[in-house]
Amino acid sequence: MLPLPSFQYEAPTDVVEASRLLSEPGSQLIAGGTDLLVSMKHRLFEPRLLVSARRLGLRGISEHAGWLEIGAATTLHDVARHPTVLARLPALAAACRTVATPTIQTMATLGGNLMLDTRCMYYNQPAGWRATLGYCLKREGTVCHVAPKGRGCYATHSADTVPALWLMGAEAEFSSARGVRRVAVSSMYREDGIAWLRLERDEVLTRVFVPLDTRRVVHRKLRTRQAIDYAQVLVAVAGPVSPGGTWTAVISSVSSSPILVEAASAAELSEAAFRACQPLSTHLAPATWRKKMVRVEVARAAALIG
Repeated sequence: MLPLPSFQYEAPTDVVEASRLLSEPGSQLIAGGTDLLVSMKHRLFEPRLLVSARRLGLRGISEHAGWLEIGAATTLHDVARHPTVLARLPALAAACRTVATPTIQTMATLGGNLMLDTRCMYYNQPAGWRATLGYCLKREGTVCHVAPKGRGCYATHSADTVPALWLMGAEAEFSSARGVRRVAVSSMYREDGIAWLRLERDEVLTRVFVPLDTRRVVHRKLRTRQAIDYAQVLVAVAGPVSPGGTWTAVISSVSSSPILVEAASAAELSEAAFRACQPLSTHLAPATWRKKMVRVEVARAAALIG
């Protein structure tokens, strides 16, 4: 059993205090902890202070003026089973249900999934395993083993709920001592495996807003086992708003940020997605196979829309 590193723990009762604590060097926010605590055992993160979100009042789901408002600390289990999500946003429910196992879904939060760390087979390993390779660029090392001659980190974005929320036009609310800002989920990520979020360190993700008049979206996840595993390819597809309109897909788990693709038809969409995605060897599965499966999964999702 891998032990956790030593840390201090605070559970503030308001977001401003949480923001103040997060502004201190070596602090980190924890919600469900299903990913963070494992990463801490692997010494990928060694925060001096963990700031808990559990007493910030960030759980719950409600409807306001055509939007579904979801507290960032609401569990994936609760999101997936909410009547409005099931009836109006089934792709979001499906995405929540494909995260790990039902047991983990009762602890993991929607906000935590949106903020999920990027992943790579050279990075998401215990410290002793990483040491045998001389570590990696994202943690302790100087070389990205995926692309040793490259200049950046190619760890992949693999958060299940993001492609569907992106296509639904969802927005995220961040709070800090400076105030509140609300941004599109589609603008939260950048092509950088190390600094994958457009976020200030003292900001707290408080709520996620999803429009209820969104067009139909289908979620697809390809993984080695139908439980536990992160995606080899992650896809969401939305059909045209009106006949002759544009088909849209967001593909993840093939790059450090989700990839948006548009086309005039379902057939063209799958081919455009195939051309746009260039997976690298960040997973155990061959990158060439994952690239081919992008075409397959986009086509399967589009067929479900009809």
